[in-house]
Amino acid sequence: MFEYVKKSEYKPLRDYVENTIKKVQTEFREKNILTFQFYRIGSAGKRHLITRAINGNKGFDFDYNFEIQKCNENYNNPKILKSLFIKAFNKYFGSNYECAEDSTSVFTIKNLDRANSKINHSFDFAIVRYYCDYENRLRQQYIRFDKNTGGYSWTFRKLNNNHSNIENWIKEKGYWGELRDLYLENKNKKPNEKSRIVYYQTLETIYHRNFQ
Repeated sequence: MFEYVKKSEYKPLRDYVENTIKKVQTEFREKNILTFQFYRIGSAGKRHLITRAINGNKGFDFDYNFEIQKCNENYNNPKILKSLFIKAFNKYFGSNYECAEDSTSVFTIKNLDRANSKINHSFDFAIVRYYCDYENRLRQQYIRFDKNTGGYSWTFRKLNNNHSNIENWIKEKGYWGELRDLYLENKNKKPNEKSRIVYYQTLETIYHRNFQ
């Protein structure tokens, strides 16, 4: 079973990580490495739908995108870029956090409760940029790590349906409380489904239930 994490619990952690990100921004800018902006995505973004399994051992997480703006050509390589970010965050995060773990599309930093063999919370960071594809469409690319070859590359994300109009409509019409209730219900029905898929399905249900 899932529950919502209270703002009083996650906000201090959100403030901590965002202050840490700003330290990395300052270091990269002062060393003329690169500039980037950051923003929360998914449940930790403007939706405020952070959940965790009750009595679970994986805690809750925050997802961030680091959007590259300007980059010194000496560092403009996906492997170098990701290594720079990982090294910087390992330096600035407190001793109660584990060293960053590299994965396919993000790197992750965890806060562990070793005595009880569980994750308290974690942060997932993706490094992205916007680039035109062969059809001249502006699309997002992310640094992808291929675990089989050890290689890094800029990879286009899959094209997804734009749900922002439906999301805005639900908020404007006052159905957000209904969405929160249904989202949690759906999370408990499909505990192994990706959160973003559950969220999009919930959006569609609320929209069709109240509009069509």
